[in-house]
Amino acid sequence: MPSPELIAWITLFKEVLLGLAALFAISIGVYGIRAWKRDLVGKEVYIATKKLVRESHLLSKSAISLRNPIYISEKLHFTQEDILHSTEIERWSKSESKAYNIRIDKFVDAKESYSSAKLDLRVLVGSKVYEGFLPFDHLIGESLNRVLAYLELIHDERYVASPESLAIINAQKIMYPSKDLDDELTRRLQDAREEAEKSLLNYLHRNGIRGYKVLRDTS
Repeated sequence: MPSPELIAWITLFKEVLLGLAALFAISIGVYGIRAWKRDLVGKEVYIATKKLVRESHLLSKSAISLRNPIYISEKLHFTQEDILHSTEIERWSKSESKAYNIRIDKFVDAKESYSSAKLDLRVLVGSKVYEGFLPFDHLIGESLNRVLAYLELIHDERYVASPESLAIINAQKIMYPSKDLDDELTRRLQDAREEAEKSLLNYLHRNGIRGYKVLRDTS
């Protein structure tokens, strides 16, 4: 029969083993939780980044479309009564204003979706997101300002604006994008958007805006 001292040592040894097993289990659990959280955050960042890139594309297109000449389908249709009680210039001014204001509403919606997506990613990765998009944001604002300047000119009471007036023609030249979208503002806008996207490539598991995959730990 084992001595009491041996029994005591065996009991103590068992307790030590049980303690070590418990610590090991806790360590594994903590590591697992940390890995799970890291993986979860990584997926959230990827989804938020993808959404921001998408919204930046949509906003860029909206900013370019905003500056286009008014299409026939956008022009107001006037009744005989309207024609009798207004001049051709007044009808032109009203039609231009109405069409561009409808576009501005759509543009504002696109900008709000973009700003929301940018804020969502900023919460996850920090304010450096804003830094990468600053040039793009500036050019988005410039696109809107050119349209607003044109509308202000149309409604300037200091003189009668008409489609043939030199001031209107010059304002349209400044506002309109080129047919091939190779005017300076459009090119700068598209380049700025691409540069902003490049600043997010690490979160998209890519090394280029053309979509090449890289094996990289983004945690």
